[in-house]
Amino acid sequence: MSSARAPWALIDREDIAPICPHCEHELTEVYRRGTGFPLGQGRTLVYFCPRCHKVLGFAQGRVF
Repeated sequence: MSSARAPWALIDREDIAPICPHCEHELTEVYRRGTGFPLGQGRTLVYFCPRCHKVLGFAQGRVF
């Protein structure tokens, strides 16, 4: 039996908005706040819901 999986596709959808997993309202925008300096150690970003302010995710980036 083969366990090969079909690849999934990324599809751009401009006709629908994602839903906040906390307050369940449509996210037509997402807020972002950063700490740190982008050079050297890097910058940490937090993304959060503009309505309930609960965290949706984090990202970290550096500029070399």
